[in-house]
Amino acid sequence: MSFSQQPVSLETPLKPRNEQLKMGRFIIRRWLGSGLQGKVFLAFDPVLERQVAIKWLNPTGGDKPPANCEAFPSEARIVAKLEHPNIVPLYEAGLYRDFPYLVFAYVEGTTLREKRVQNGAMPVQEALPLFSAILAGVACAHGQGILHLDLSPSNIMVDIAGVPRIMDFGLAKIAGTDVVVPGDELVGSPLYMSPEHFNNRPLTARSDIFVLGLILFEMVSGRSPVPAEDLQALISAIADNELDLGDMDRLGLNSGLQSVIRRALSNDASKRFVDAAEMKLAVDELLEPNDRGDDHSTVLFLLKRLERKTAFPAFSNNLVEINRLTDENNDSSADMLTNIVLRDYAITNKLLQLANSSFYGSTGQGIKTISNAIKRLGMNVIRTTCNGLMYFDALKGGDQTLKDTLISSFVSAFIGRHFAIRLGHKDLAEEAFICGMFHRLGKSLTIFYFEEEFFEIKRLTEEYSLSDETASARVLGISYSSLGMAVAARWKFPEAIQGSIQCLDLGKLPKPTSIIQLQQQIAAFANELCELAAGTSVEQGALRLDEFSTRFAELVFLSPAELVKLLEAAFQKLKEFSPILGLELTGSQFVSSVDNFLTEMALLAEPEQS
Repeated sequence: MSFSQQPVSLETPLKPRNEQLKMGRFIIRRWLGSGLQGKVFLAFDPVLERQVAIKWLNPTGGDKPPANCEAFPSEARIVAKLEHPNIVPLYEAGLYRDFPYLVFAYVEGTTLREKRVQNGAMPVQEALPLFSAILAGVACAHGQGILHLDLSPSNIMVDIAGVPRIMDFGLAKIAGTDVVVPGDELVGSPLYMSPEHFNNRPLTARSDIFVLGLILFEMVSGRSPVPAEDLQALISAIADNELDLGDMDRLGLNSGLQSVIRRALSNDASKRFVDAAEMKLAVDELLEPNDRGDDHSTVLFLLKRLERKTAFPAFSNNLVEINRLTDENNDSSADMLTNIVLRDYAITNKLLQLANSSFYGSTGQGIKTISNAIKRLGMNVIRTTCNGLMYFDALKGGDQTLKDTLISSFVSAFIGRHFAIRLGHKDLAEEAFICGMFHRLGKSLTIFYFEEEFFEIKRLTEEYSLSDETASARVLGISYSSLGMAVAARWKFPEAIQGSIQCLDLGKLPKPTSIIQLQQQIAAFANELCELAAGTSVEQGALRLDEFSTRFAELVFLSPAELVKLLEAAFQKLKEFSPILGLELTGSQFVSSVDNFLTEMALLAEPEQS
């Protein structure tokens, strides 16, 4: 939401005397400012215990809306479709004094414009990652056929964690349905308009690209490339000619960055990037070092492919935010973590159900808000739980193979948590849970996002008896574990979790001598036990369990009978908590195979007869 920042008296005509002002259930705290479309307020939601920003669409201050005024503006319908960590989310809408209001997340921070006024030009190494995140948000809109059409540094808020958040979709349009041909009246900021705004040509995603080029130039140079002596000179500079970008040489910008800016700011729309996703690929190329080996190049290639997949950037950015915030366990981080979780109603609901379940030793419904959950369980517990929930939620739409992999990961997570406690490391229990869950991250992502490559890997393992690691390295260029570790590093997971993804050598393992080695072996133990139960014939069961006991004897020695009991307990946990996670166990080949294995091996769990 774009609004002026000057202090405003709380005593406005809106505020009733001797009465707390409310819009719906929202308690108005103070007036943040005004824009072309109305007034913006900071408010408090007493139900969800969070601050919100309310945009009241009464620009003239009148008593009644015009006869042709929509009950709810197109902005509400447009923003409601967008879920992305770099877009300020819309929570709900309502009416106050017959005028509509929109309830957005309240973002504490400074606008991109304020940052430039305060600090001038940004160093390129700071500007490019920030701009890439902005492009990710716009790409989400473009991917759904939505044009922003009012991008500007004033409409991009950088929160206190350094994450840019795009605001104010009040002028947004659906591409192809609204051919925007400007008339005599300019709506928006002329300084951030494309040539098409002034020459009666249709506005497209390339129009947003032009403005994004202006913003990027401004970020790295500290000034606008558009002369602003008067409105006519401004319009002429944008509409009639290529902009003067000579400053880029003087600033020492490299040729790659200059090329991106010149292409975005081409007067000819057909020469610009098609949309924000294409521009993001070009910007991300500038972010990557080019002096690494072949493995690094392969990782970057695969990561870029993942970034182009539907929904991956959104949940990936959420995980980055969560893991970055929990590096500092303080009240400010707790508030920001609460806001991230509250963006997703499904995740919020699942988290509260788990917090009130036997999973964390609870038996009632004493935890009713995310802030209470953080206070009761701690930042680390909430971090690990949110990581797992978001991961499951993002991949839950895959085929049965992926569903089986996720179910196996969940059972492995239970086993990992149990083992950390059993080995006297209760403080590592939640981290062990997430290590067990993400041990096969590379394989899960390949199944979901690289379907053709996965089937080729599967063919190699079946026809030539290759291991998953060997076959995946042949097909992808790197192994499953290397891909998983690279993504975990991108998600800012702690070092122990990244290391737990690594595939361990065959044979008997040495006694772990560090926390990272301990977590590696716990994660491997949990996942390999699940794989053994799902893929071993009854005839080979006893032999394989004996081999398994020997392999992990230095970590903990369990007899085959004890291993069977452990699996039975983990499966009981799976069946108890699968409804919360939305895991459908019916039809799962993994569940069926393990159930059959446990039934046939049940005698091993009985006390030995003397």
